[in-house]
Amino acid sequence: MLKLLSHARHLLKPQVILPVLLAVALLAFAFSLGNVHQVVARARRLPLRVLALALAAAACYLACKAAQLKLMLAQIDLRIPARPFWLAFAVGELTVTLPLGMFSQNWVLSASRRVHIGRSSAATVMMVLAEVAVVFLFLAVVRIPGWRDTRPLAIALLVAVGLLLLGLLLFERHARTLVTRLHGRWARRGAEAGLEMLRGLRKLSTPVMLAIGIVLAAAYLGALTYAFWVVGRGMDSHQLDYLTAATIYMFSLAVILVGAGLFSQIGTVELLGMLAAHAWGIDYTDGLALMLGFRIVWTGSIWLLCLPVVGFMWREMPAHSRRAAIDRG
Repeated sequence: MLKLLSHARHLLKPQVILPVLLAVALLAFAFSLGNVHQVVARARRLPLRVLALALAAAACYLACKAAQLKLMLAQIDLRIPARPFWLAFAVGELTVTLPLGMFSQNWVLSASRRVHIGRSSAATVMMVLAEVAVVFLFLAVVRIPGWRDTRPLAIALLVAVGLLLLGLLLFERHARTLVTRLHGRWARRGAEAGLEMLRGLRKLSTPVMLAIGIVLAAAYLGALTYAFWVVGRGMDSHQLDYLTAATIYMFSLAVILVGAGLFSQIGTVELLGMLAAHAWGIDYTDGLALMLGFRIVWTGSIWLLCLPVVGFMWREMPAHSRRAAIDRG
């Protein structure tokens, strides 16, 4: 009974309950715009061929993303053996839709291989920056009908992210002296983690690594948007062409990448996608079918591919780390 109460207190913490409530509210609003009964009926009629293509696209997505992470970790002198690497990567993909879930792979590497979480986080941050570059370059080229501000805004944000990375790299030189002045235990540990991340970002900011990161990000985002298009066609959105589908999802992803993902991806992506689809002349019911159908199929594909990996590789985690995770869960 005490254990149940402890779990209940954990789930009722603001950092847990608020993102859940936000996701529920956003989904409820999205459902109010479209006909949910029609969406469910369409989802039930999805052809097996569509599910197979989405699964193949998910496998391509994961392969390209894993290659990107592996290369970036090697660039910062972290050569992780195959089993703990795949465990960390699979856990990261299973939790990526949670607030700050992308950093769970760094926690797993820290627990399983004693890798400093700040150091490995540099690779995660650079992967996000590569996605930002691809998404905003795409939106700077492709216009959403009726939304004239998207192009200049995409260019402005792309420049801002580049300046932010440059500022972080320049700040790294001065950060060392600031860390030595801190006396509080937690403040010092947090600052040291940040400094490790800045050192890693400096190593990853070579022209070759930036180019490789952007090319791989474009490859796996291409697989993602292809699956989105295929599922959309399977949900009876026959007028949907690939470029339109890619633009709709890229817009949703852009808002997530600039900060909305810190709160909740679930609900946010669906609502933004419906609004972008409506700008292309797709009604809200078709937009809801497009976004919700893809959420179900894509999440199922990722879990189908990643859950067995976690099941087989979980023993790579030290026993005390597994007990701590169970106690916290």
